[in-house]
Amino acid sequence: MNTTALDKYNQMRRKLEHVNNSVRTMNDTNCTKMLSTHTQLNEIEDAMSNLESTIMHLDAYSRSLETQVKKFEKTFLATRTMSPTKD
Repeated sequence: MNTTALDKYNQMRRKLEHVNNSVRTMNDTNCTKMLSTHTQLNEIEDAMSNLESTIMHLDAYSRSLETQVKKFEKTFLATRTMSPTKD
């Protein structure tokens, strides 16, 4: 009976060691994947931040251009209405 119990416990120990090694391998693999995903997310966040900054600069530039165009239109219309027309 003692040898039978010892054999069973040794068999269970081997199975548990195998399960433990499998779990460690899975954890290492998942940890590597998660680290890779984390790195990619940080890169995406940096790119989004740069894109947002670029959009803000473009928005300010387009507002500036719009102001310049309106000033030009006012000046152009004012000079056209002041100049005599030839018929």
